[in-house]
Amino acid sequence: MRTSILGIIAGKEFRDHIRSRRVHIILAIFLIIAVVGLIDGAVNYQEQIDHYNENLAQTDDEMMHAIFWWKPSILSAFNRMSDLIATVGIVLGCAMGFDLISREKESKSLKMLLSHPVYRDEVINGKALGGTAAIAAAMGIVLVVSFAILLIFGVVPNFDESVRILIFGVISFLLIFSYFAIALFMSTVAESSSNALIYTLIIFIVLSTLIPAVATNQTVQKVVIGEAPEPPDPPETVGGPTGSFNVMVKPMPIEISGEVEEAWREYEEESRAYWEKRRAFIDTVNLLSPSKNYQEMTMAVTEPGYAASMLSDDPYSFDRPKDLPQSGLEILAAIIGELAHYIIALIVMPAVFFGLAWVKFAREDIR
Repeated sequence: MRTSILGIIAGKEFRDHIRSRRVHIILAIFLIIAVVGLIDGAVNYQEQIDHYNENLAQTDDEMMHAIFWWKPSILSAFNRMSDLIATVGIVLGCAMGFDLISREKESKSLKMLLSHPVYRDEVINGKALGGTAAIAAAMGIVLVVSFAILLIFGVVPNFDESVRILIFGVISFLLIFSYFAIALFMSTVAESSSNALIYTLIIFIVLSTLIPAVATNQTVQKVVIGEAPEPPDPPETVGGPTGSFNVMVKPMPIEISGEVEEAWREYEEESRAYWEKRRAFIDTVNLLSPSKNYQEMTMAVTEPGYAASMLSDDPYSFDRPKDLPQSGLEILAAIIGELAHYIIALIVMPAVFFGLAWVKFAREDIR
């Protein structure tokens, strides 16, 4: 593979993307909604800061301090913005990739291109690099506009928040690139751009909607991991309302036998094991959905304190997890091991589909 030819093809594809009216429209919608979302987030952030300071100043109660231990951050606005990227951003990735190869097939320009001294891997790699560069440029524009809006509203992110915003941008890029790679693969499989678009939309619906629905479906969970354990029968009591006159009789004290206590202990262990299996099943199935992986990662980046609490032994506790740093970036580093499978899934998914597209294109008979 020659880097000079690869650069020429990648540059040509990049220019085509940035000149595409279709991409311009989607990116414009992307930016408009992002601007509106960030403006709303900046206003809410100012209100949260005021509320946070008032609560800390008005109470000396340790419980209240435990509840308000995590200071609001402007990253909460980006957490809202992640919902936008999980929809419009995915559409942008699909729109940029679904006709990269199929369009060339329909116009017969692909056959003409391959008649020149150019290798097939240079063509597919160049198209992928050009699209990747265009996606990176789009995310760069979104991040620059985001920083500009924050500064206009007088919100100056510190080093910790700035790094996490950049990490948010990288994760968003991986999500969009995942669906770009899926669309590129469908473009190599389909004979026409319309079929490629339909195939891409089907895969999008399956990965973003059907797989999460299957993961949380109770019938599927019963088939895979079985029924939830039933609690043992409660011990019988003596006393209570009797007859039609509702005469109250003082209940006699109940002595729980060792067998009953052992039965409840076994039930608690079986119940804990069942819910661990259920959580593992849901997490494993959701790994196939780039959108779910993206939501988990953006939550950890934008709300690391909340994410750390949910990963703790008691996710419903208001108390600050033990030995948890104050910095959001340090918290993110502390829980990175728990998030590793989401990161790997976001990288593996586009790599797999690009590999399939590469193999299909290299072996395809172009006529």
